[in-house]
Amino acid sequence: MFEFFSVITNGRKIEAPLHSETALYVITDMIESQNIAILQADDDHHFFQWLRQYINTTRRYQIYDASIAYVMFQNEITDLHTNNIKDFKKFDFIKAINPFIPLAPSSVLQAPCSKPQAPRPLLQAPRSKLLAPSSSLQAPRSIPYGRQSIDEQDVAAVCSVLRSDWLTQGPKVAEFESALCDETDADFGVCLNSGTSALHIACLAAGVGHGDEVITSPITFVASANCAVYCGAKPVFADIYPDTYNISPEEIEKKITSHTKAIIPVNFAGQSCDMDAIRQIVRAAEKKYGHKIYVIEDACHALGSLYKNKKVGSCAFSDMTVMIFHPVKHITTGEGGAVLTNDKGLLKKLRLSRSHGITSDPVEFVNRDLAFRSAASDSGSIVNPWYYEQIALGYNYRITDIQCALGLSQLKKFPRFCKRRREIVNQYNAAFKDLRYIQIPFEANSCDSNFHLYVLLFDFEKINIDRAEFMLELRQKGIQTQVHYIPVYLQPFYRKHFGTNLGDCPNAEQYYKNCLSIPLYPMLKDSEAEYIVKTIKGFFQ
Repeated sequence: MFEFFSVITNGRKIEAPLHSETALYVITDMIESQNIAILQADDDHHFFQWLRQYINTTRRYQIYDASIAYVMFQNEITDLHTNNIKDFKKFDFIKAINPFIPLAPSSVLQAPCSKPQAPRPLLQAPRSKLLAPSSSLQAPRSIPYGRQSIDEQDVAAVCSVLRSDWLTQGPKVAEFESALCDETDADFGVCLNSGTSALHIACLAAGVGHGDEVITSPITFVASANCAVYCGAKPVFADIYPDTYNISPEEIEKKITSHTKAIIPVNFAGQSCDMDAIRQIVRAAEKKYGHKIYVIEDACHALGSLYKNKKVGSCAFSDMTVMIFHPVKHITTGEGGAVLTNDKGLLKKLRLSRSHGITSDPVEFVNRDLAFRSAASDSGSIVNPWYYEQIALGYNYRITDIQCALGLSQLKKFPRFCKRRREIVNQYNAAFKDLRYIQIPFEANSCDSNFHLYVLLFDFEKINIDRAEFMLELRQKGIQTQVHYIPVYLQPFYRKHFGTNLGDCPNAEQYYKNCLSIPLYPMLKDSEAEYIVKTIKGFFQ
């Protein structure tokens, strides 16, 4: 405990003293790194619950006093000698005595503990009570709904690139693209600096432009629709299934017109859409309208998932599949994305769009008089060594070797990540399946989902609690939750420019009304998952 007190004391002495909330995170990091041990509570009032009990009512630095009080509580100590008596008034079991004035009845500011015990020296707790940080803590820190899983191997992989000759446009990019193809069974992969960039160039490769329509799901991040708008097209929203929360093929069929250029089904939360049904509907529409309709599978939530025993990303039912490597996704490159395809023609377009529309392939050169020089021998013309051409309008969507090195390292651990996600999902399913007014995620028989999100549906009206209040209550208890997503067509931009409105997709709106994502990521500990379950269940008891 000396080290613990030292952190707080030093925090009080530095030029920019630690705010109590900041101090809490410092303490958390120390405990998680096992630099110190703490006294375990005999009941539910463990250390962090104690701190949080007072965190919102304490002023700056008083977290230090709460920490002292916690140690006293654990060791059943009631007497505290301090000249800072006023700050211990809030602790009803402490007898605060000022050692610098004569002991008098007025010095006893609070009643003794209801079950007084013979006091022990402050730092002589039994060894059996001193535990390693991770052994039984329920909520050792604020638990986010999702986060990256980074270890020393990842750090070493990135550092290796930083010490190499290439930071961008080097060998790690191609290596990562190849590894993604191996992981997904796709023929080709093009990696980019974000998932949004990947969606954009997929639309460009499909030839999406002004006057076209692109059908997508309303329950997704806005990028799934924005990519169509970037190209000058009109996004069209088809309603979702009420069980899987994925776009309904039947609703897609209703929305297809002669202007439909592409379909972007979104594999929400990790579960694949009914891609076979979508493909059949698209083929029928192509015959009806006499032009190609591209299927761009938004699998940003679904790396590692299966559909009809085929890997999501294999493009078995789509022309292109888009992946993303944001920190909260299955693997991360910091930011990053990819387009996978089995079509060489699309591959060429994707690569051009990624890098300014520039090519260095002599076969594609147009200005041959500038590109080539006559050779002295009979071998003909040879290309000028500096030469390149911009043959299309492209973008700077390139990913770096630094990012790809991280992605490669993450892929090595990907099977372990998948296994851990499934363990947590099973734990949640077992805990919540029989609760009234809560619906756990439904999994279709055709899918094996590598869950990115774990979304519960709450009947907040019957529970008689406001969702915002519920989220804030959970946040106070250290549990971060999120709503995935506000239906895209209800965003002001889409209502203003495309005339969308309430009532357009009733299933999506009903889902949005009740959904809440709870924490799910590979580094989530069993004790944290148990704490999440216990805390949520506490609202129903």
